[in-house]
Amino acid sequence: MTLTILFVSFMVAVLAGVPIVWSMGLSSLAALTFGDVGLPVSWFAQQTLRGADSISLAAIPMFLFAGEIMNRGGLTPRLMRLAEHMFGRVAGGLGLVNVATAFVYGGITGSATADTGAVAKLMIPTMEERGYPRAFSAALTAASGTLGIIVPPSVVFIIYGVLTNTSIGGLFLAGVVPGVLIAALFMATAYIIGRINGYKGVDSMGGWPEFRRDFYAALPALGMPLFILGAILGGFATATEAAALAVVYALVVGMFVYREFPLRALWPATVETVAGTGAIMMIMALATPFAWILTVERLPADAAAWIIGLGVGNGAQIALIIVLLLFVGLWLDLGPALIILAPILSPIMLKCGLGPFQTGILFSVALGIGLYTPPVGTNIYVVCNVGHVDMTAVSTRLVPFWIVSAIVLLLLVVFPGLSETLPRMYLQ
Repeated sequence: MTLTILFVSFMVAVLAGVPIVWSMGLSSLAALTFGDVGLPVSWFAQQTLRGADSISLAAIPMFLFAGEIMNRGGLTPRLMRLAEHMFGRVAGGLGLVNVATAFVYGGITGSATADTGAVAKLMIPTMEERGYPRAFSAALTAASGTLGIIVPPSVVFIIYGVLTNTSIGGLFLAGVVPGVLIAALFMATAYIIGRINGYKGVDSMGGWPEFRRDFYAALPALGMPLFILGAILGGFATATEAAALAVVYALVVGMFVYREFPLRALWPATVETVAGTGAIMMIMALATPFAWILTVERLPADAAAWIIGLGVGNGAQIALIIVLLLFVGLWLDLGPALIILAPILSPIMLKCGLGPFQTGILFSVALGIGLYTPPVGTNIYVVCNVGHVDMTAVSTRLVPFWIVSAIVLLLLVVFPGLSETLPRMYLQ
């Protein structure tokens, strides 16, 4: 009875156009009021506060703030110039530059949407000026923007770690190899498409002096992800403390190295950070009573028993869960989907023999595909808005990147060492 009220009220709210976060809150209140949970409405307030009361979540605003400072301090064009030196001359070279810029940028912002928006504003017009179709440029940017949730530090990893009690530092390390793998395959795809369609590279980027100048200019930005991981691996800081150090690092670079981040820029950077943090924390807070009701009503246990009772092997169970994640990712944004499904499905995946970090990476990659897949793909909306291009045209150009992402998911399942080796090596 309670679950029926919860899901019916949730679907009615969603279909009525209520945002997902408020739909979860309203359905939880409906289940408490009309269901047989037997708890007062005041419990809802307590659980909501508890959902946002975690010291690990403090890393989210600090990583977002560090990314805002670096972006406003001249980060993106410096990364793009260095990437052009390295990849710009080959066929379809600007496509490779796009992915390389998103890869490094994702290791600074930790947010797919922020990564996509910043890179799109610079790369889509630049690629169009040099003969690349705007739809292809937008599609590539939407896909490569998801590297921000795989390459450490990742806001998604922080949320997953809090939800499943998995080491956040370990998840950061687990994302290194898969992030490199996805970036490499996206670059290979962009190269093949460039060769087939005759997209030319940059004629000349100058010689060694220009490369050395641009390398030194980008070095402080390149050093930020290494600084964060080094602080965690060296035992000097937890993930939350490393986030605070990242803010200090970004301020020093923006104000005294690049000298493009004046004091007056602190206010707009803070406003953007608070807005982004508020959205994430509201999801975490209101998803807590929703998830608690699911647990008390034994949905996770019943779901696990149902999947196991199908009588299929571990491989088929894992495939079923991944298909479910891909389907849900088409309709729910990554944050709410992760919060609802991770407590239910991650224990099943662990029972199937997957490692804890491997499971976290699979969740992130599978749900991340939904960020650049219609109808709710956030990254698609970002690039269509920035590039003034039709969603249908962008979606058509995304097909090769969906195929590549499916291949990556298969590799991550078959080869657990891709995501388990680094965290096991450094966190023993």
